[in-house]
Amino acid sequence: MRRTALALLAAATAVLGVAACDPTPVTTTTSTGAPVPATTVAGPAPGGTQAAPATAAPTAAPTAAPAGAGGDATKDVEISACEVDGAIHWPSAALKVTNHTDKSSNYLVQVEFVDASGTRVAEAPAATDNLAAGQSASLKARGATAVKDKVSCRVTSVTRFQAP
Repeated sequence: MRRTALALLAAATAVLGVAACDPTPVTTTTSTGAPVPATTVAGPAPGGTQAAPATAAPTAAPTAAPAGAGGDATKDVEISACEVDGAIHWPSAALKVTNHTDKSSNYLVQVEFVDASGTRVAEAPAATDNLAAGQSASLKARGATAVKDKVSCRVTSVTRFQAP
């Protein structure tokens, strides 16, 4: 599990390195200022058993602009599952990223995990490179902070760069 979390961090760092080389991202969006429906899951069960599956429909940050070349990149990301690992109590979000542009793209997705009061208790990046036009990829954003109660997963930002 720790090796996977480190691999995700390395992937996010690689995408950020691409951003440093090309300071003009195709699209950067956030959910700031708009209410975001969240996916709620049970926290770790006593005795270290697996957490319950998500109880609400998966969502991404809401936006009005259509996805496409130069469109809203948050439309390219869906949360397909939100869970808490029963052994180490780290939250994770399974993501499906679909490239709706007409060019290969790199994605950096930021996910936050919030408790019932809306307080952020963890956050995690996920990244994928060279996603071809129309192609989808499954990613996992894993938080590295143990949580004790129910959490919700929410996409806070999606940065899409045209692949070289």
